[in-house]
Amino acid sequence: MNSDLTITLTGQSMIRGDIRVDAPAAVAGIASLIQGDVAVTNYEAAVYAAAKGESMRSGRFASPPESIDALKSFGFNLLALPNNHSFDIKVSGIVNTLETAKRAGIGCAGTGRNLTEAAAPYFLQTPKGTIAFLAVASGLVLDGRATSTQPGSNELRIAGTEPHGEDAERILQSIRSAKGNADLVIVSHHNHHYPSVERPEDFKQILLSELPVRLAPAPWLEPWSRQMVDAGADVVAMHGPPFLHGMEIYAGRPIFYSLGNFFFQVPPESIHLEEPIMWESVVAYVDFKGGNLSSIRLQPIAMNKVGSGLPNPHDQFDVNEYHLTRGLPRAIKGAQARHLLERFAQFSRPYGTNLRINGDTAEVVVGRAR
Repeated sequence: MNSDLTITLTGQSMIRGDIRVDAPAAVAGIASLIQGDVAVTNYEAAVYAAAKGESMRSGRFASPPESIDALKSFGFNLLALPNNHSFDIKVSGIVNTLETAKRAGIGCAGTGRNLTEAAAPYFLQTPKGTIAFLAVASGLVLDGRATSTQPGSNELRIAGTEPHGEDAERILQSIRSAKGNADLVIVSHHNHHYPSVERPEDFKQILLSELPVRLAPAPWLEPWSRQMVDAGADVVAMHGPPFLHGMEIYAGRPIFYSLGNFFFQVPPESIHLEEPIMWESVVAYVDFKGGNLSSIRLQPIAMNKVGSGLPNPHDQFDVNEYHLTRGLPRAIKGAQARHLLERFAQFSRPYGTNLRINGDTAEVVVGRAR
């Protein structure tokens, strides 16, 4: 690959509707955040199919097919599908989401009609080279794991404090194989493995308690991420915790331990998701030149906590105007941007990563490529 190529990375998109219809005034600002040749987000929802009698009340994060159309219109061309909400409408939701992405013409990875499909990379052909995209989920996947006979997510199970051997080898082998057929390999990993988190209630309690552990990756994630780079991953982008975590450059390749949220249209009754720093993150623009990392630029963003109309805090399934118009990303400036970037710099410093803050944006100091 001889051309310059830019990859836009965002956190998770918990999107509940068609933003173009629900909040048209926000569209231009959102689209301006998506730049470059490749743009990736994690679709944290399950598509419902009205023809099957399904609706927004069919699952906690059930979303209409137009939500994926909206993501494509903003400029996304790759969706990571495996996460703890992929199975919210059971098998039907997995299939609906896959079929919707295919109809929309947007690439996706990480779920499938069986484990072989879920583990397979998606190859995106661009004028500047071939991009292989793989996606993984760990923690709170529960019954949503793909098997040889059941649709679901490409899950990395955790045995105690270590990745499950069989799952780890499957994923690493997929990366090795993808590397042999692509110019760059991107791996998306949705992770909910804080210590002692086995049920959604455990996760909620950690967030409500504001424990320090919520602001750093689980210890096993660091060596695991480096293993993925050693296997051939050129970019590792993580999400799952609704917080921005730090990043490192390992062997000339970036690892983002959590990019937090991008769209955050959570129901107003979810009081464990109201901490202010959950509603801030960055969009990362990762530039490659001749296959080597050349720069990383960071745009700080915030999501609006207050939507239009009135909330219904008593019914998590009442996806009304308030719900559909909150949690939308926008670029931020001034003191809010600086404080967010300084926090990200602090989280990244233990990995030897340094940021150069330039007013309302920042650059990661990139050393010699491998």
